[in-house]
Amino acid sequence: MNNTEEIQINQYLRDIFDEDREIRIKAITQLGEIGDELCLLELKEQLHHVTFERDALISSIIKLKDNLASNN
Repeated sequence: MNNTEEIQINQYLRDIFDEDREIRIKAITQLGEIGDELCLLELKEQLHHVTFERDALISSIIKLKDNLASNN
């Protein structure tokens, strides 16, 4: 890996934490193309956060739907 690739990878690793969803998606996609083992570990770690957030969203939706249904 050359210096330019290292700089790009480091920028993409920072970009996966950006507030802009499109920037995060682009960074994730690019890391899948040019990343290394460290990138693989970081992407796996991020997947855990997304999974936890998704699980919390699903749980909240179910609870809210149940609460709304019981109030009607």
